[in-house]
Amino acid sequence: MNKFYIFVADDRLLKHYLFDSLRKRGLLVDEPRKATAGILVAGGDGTMLKAIRRFWGLGLSFFGFNFGHVGFLMNEPTERVLTELVEGYTEAISVKLLEAQLYDQQGKRLGRELAFNEFYAEKAELLQTAKIRVTVDSKMRFDPLICNGILVCTQAGSTAYNAAAGGEILPIEADAMVLTGIAPAIFHRWRSSILPRDSEVVFEAVDVAERPVTFVADNKVLSGTTKAVIRYSSETVRLVFSESQDFREKVLRLKF
Repeated sequence: MNKFYIFVADDRLLKHYLFDSLRKRGLLVDEPRKATAGILVAGGDGTMLKAIRRFWGLGLSFFGFNFGHVGFLMNEPTERVLTELVEGYTEAISVKLLEAQLYDQQGKRLGRELAFNEFYAEKAELLQTAKIRVTVDSKMRFDPLICNGILVCTQAGSTAYNAAAGGEILPIEADAMVLTGIAPAIFHRWRSSILPRDSEVVFEAVDVAERPVTFVADNKVLSGTTKAVIRYSSETVRLVFSESQDFREKVLRLKF
């Protein structure tokens, strides 16, 4: 029998009638490694990101119940959705994780980091713009970009910070990434670009002593980083949606 592990934003959600129903039917386990069907995530998109970061290495699918706001990565918490999940009336979407090789100001490699939504570099001082050198596939595109920041995101992440920054929004099945400036200086006359999935993007902070820059992966601050070499990794996360959920419509609403 397929069994699930629940990851929640608030422990009070564990008492929700939907999960109580699963518990009574013996479909829940108390440890993620015991799950055979996947990870149930109760909360919002932020909770889903935390769950992915914590459990993606287990190779399980992620099924979200939306107790947050829009919930682009989530399903509605209804009995119909629960029934479709248990009976297998679902659709799975595979999303590759971005990876970044990280370096400090002296060029020392700091390690590798993965992201489901995005990597971004953003000014660390309120009154100072950032200067970030941007290279795409070994060709310098901005030397530097004067901006509040810049990000590169997956198709799933295109509905998150990227959308708020005015970037191009992709269908969740798209095989691409998006590069978007965060309030770039007006004379750059550029905002956002869709890049092929095999692209390599490099962010390098310039004049960091006077204009410090913070590098971030899915809300995780990457301390000491001044350069990131970003591409798609070979690692994949599976998001599951019930048949009755029109998750594509949520994305389309952002485009019109």
